[in-house]
Amino acid sequence: MSEARIQQLADEARLLLKRNPLMASSVSLQRVATRNLLKRRFQYGRTLAAASKLAGCSAGVEALSGYFPDLAHGGYTRLQELPPAVAGPVGADPYRSSVLAAWMGALARSLEWQAARPDVQVVGRYLQPDLIASDLELERQTACRLSCGIGLVHIESPVRSRIMQALLRQCMPDYPRPGYPITDDAELDRIADHLEKAFALIADLDEYGHQRLIAGLHTLYVGVRREPQCSFSSSNELPGSALIVLSRERLRAGDHAATAAQLLHEVGNILLGFYTTSAAASLPGEFQYVSPYKKDLQTLESILHTAYTIPWECALRMACLSTEADPERRARKAAFIIAYAARQVPLIDIARKGIERLGGDVLLDLPDIAAIPSWSSRILFLVSQLLAEEPIAHRQAHLAERQRVLDRQAWDIGQMLLRGKEPIDPRMGRREIDDSGDNVSLWYDGKFHVIVKTPDHAMGEDYGHYAATIRGVAPSEMEAM
Repeated sequence: MSEARIQQLADEARLLLKRNPLMASSVSLQRVATRNLLKRRFQYGRTLAAASKLAGCSAGVEALSGYFPDLAHGGYTRLQELPPAVAGPVGADPYRSSVLAAWMGALARSLEWQAARPDVQVVGRYLQPDLIASDLELERQTACRLSCGIGLVHIESPVRSRIMQALLRQCMPDYPRPGYPITDDAELDRIADHLEKAFALIADLDEYGHQRLIAGLHTLYVGVRREPQCSFSSSNELPGSALIVLSRERLRAGDHAATAAQLLHEVGNILLGFYTTSAAASLPGEFQYVSPYKKDLQTLESILHTAYTIPWECALRMACLSTEADPERRARKAAFIIAYAARQVPLIDIARKGIERLGGDVLLDLPDIAAIPSWSSRILFLVSQLLAEEPIAHRQAHLAERQRVLDRQAWDIGQMLLRGKEPIDPRMGRREIDDSGDNVSLWYDGKFHVIVKTPDHAMGEDYGHYAATIRGVAPSEMEAM
């Protein structure tokens, strides 16, 4: 691929990054943040009010409510009388504290579990001022700070908290565990330096993405791992934060472009989650869609998260190709982008179909999600131009993999149909289940399939063959996709 063509595709990717649908939202981030604050204020207030009615819990409730100015001094009993509020910066908004959200969520669940007869001793476990203050100290007095103001915390630190541990392991179940390396101060310095360079790259290539990154995060829980695969994760239950575990290989190689792309992937999850949870109208929660990235039914919101974040990540990776001077590394990165985007082929149409089925009130409240499929499609079209520049043998392997993605999607849908589910997919045509209930004849994307019911959803053997065909793409990278 010529240098001129690389630069042209990188420039086109940068233009698409500027047209990010949630960045150009007519609903400002400030308004979204304020709606989120008001929604959480009401939820937290109801939880504190319910707990305050239990004998022996009043002191703990008062201490916990003190972190939320409007709810302090019994404000949680006067929710309808509370004045309007405007959200401040992410680091100063107590309703975007991961620690306070974790403790409030645990308190709410303890009350829900015992709705009939709440046990004071059980509820009291989630009203411990000393432990809450200790957890909050980690978030507010971080191990170090990046130049943009985001704090870094050793991921091992909150794992020692019973409350934080559960949520962190829910986000990243394979880390930390016995045998994983502990992040010492020297390693933290290397992580901070690596992230500074990744943030600088984002600022150069995706200005609005950089702004949202800083506006949406106050804390990064960071660590290291021996395996080459890195881990990035976030959750609506841990607002204002993300979990990042970098491999020592990534730190040695200095692949700041990959880290920058994965950071924006998580920012996309945080932004979309912030946007949807702040809305008055919720997205439908039925599990009706099969994602090419999963093995079970998903909600529309889950589909939208994948259709939004992975194209964003691919666009940044493409924009970074022009900064990669080594031809072999550039070829590997191009192959990774093409392979990573392959499963978007059916997914984007599934997202579009799901949005078409939304009720008017939901779409009026969340207008910008309607642009996600078309924006993602433009990124996928740009990836197809990158594919056209590949050597013929690689191009054929990539195209064969795209067909395997579609065949796999048909197989997954067939498994769901045979289990009595009715997944929604615009590429699905006529189908017929035989009298035994163990076989289904299905048209998918114009191709006829006969699918046999199986007890599991094992990945086909030809996927590993494809990974080996694309020269230079490490098996661990392919498996991670």
